[in-house]
Amino acid sequence: MDDTTKNVVHRWWQSMYLSPAQLQEKGIAPAPSGQKAQLKRCESADAAMMSPGFRALWQRLPEDIQASENAASYECWATIAAALVHVKTDTGINLATAAGLKAEGDKSVVSELRFAQLQSAKTPDEFLRRLRRILQQVGGQVSVIKLAEDIDHWYREHTGFRPRQADKRISVKWAMDYYRAVSAK
Repeated sequence: MDDTTKNVVHRWWQSMYLSPAQLQEKGIAPAPSGQKAQLKRCESADAAMMSPGFRALWQRLPEDIQASENAASYECWATIAAALVHVKTDTGINLATAAGLKAEGDKSVVSELRFAQLQSAKTPDEFLRRLRRILQQVGGQVSVIKLAEDIDHWYREHTGFRPRQADKRISVKWAMDYYRAVSAK
């Protein structure tokens, strides 16, 4: 994901979550009311594609992305939109690290089993459902850009591009980040 695309994604998310004063300061128009709620209710990427919130994101993306005739690209961006509306606070923490952080006691915020289920999701709808559940568990406290990049990475692997080196695969990257957070104080 290039810097222009990251900027579009971040500004789109900010239009839904920042206060009117913060938006005015940044020169961002607020998202029309109801867009965030509609996206939150979408049960699949297909449903998200039909929402005004997704269209607002899609129409701002660079032309090379919009020109793609690839259905997986639409689905990927719809999943990004449907997931990002569950991010309440943009932090510097990626999803896997946030999931592995300690909650009360010795347990992680997200159980190892639930995290493994996300990693082994077979369909885009299953991926979105499990992703949203984990976002709820971490209180929506993750990096907007890192989450968008991870979703994009998952789709690239899911649609055929699977890196030969294990450390380049999203499931391995997530596992490393998750267990690093689990083992931290």
